[in-house]
Amino acid sequence: MKIKINFVKDKRKFQSPELQGSVVEPILLLCIDGSSFYEIASSLAESLLISSNMIKRYLFYLINYDLVSYNGQKRVFTIEIGGFKILSMIDNEKQKEKTRIEDIVITIE
Repeated sequence: MKIKINFVKDKRKFQSPELQGSVVEPILLLCIDGSSFYEIASSLAESLLISSNMIKRYLFYLINYDLVSYNGQKRVFTIEIGGFKILSMIDNEKQKEKTRIEDIVITIE
């Protein structure tokens, strides 16, 4: 199952990757109240066995597509409106379509 999200950005910068819903969802949820990189990495490392470099890559894409923002002074990542839309789409796929989170792939255009 693939969720295609239609956010049009400057395509000359870089091509959108396919982001795993099982990684995007917990990052966005952690960013609702604002989280440091350490908090995000610690939480995901325990549950998903994902490297900090991979988390940085996901955060890079989430920031560049305005789904998450970074406050350098506070050193926290915070979810943006687009991130809430993604969470809603993921929840819809899981609830209505009975799609497993592991089967959700997010492509942003």
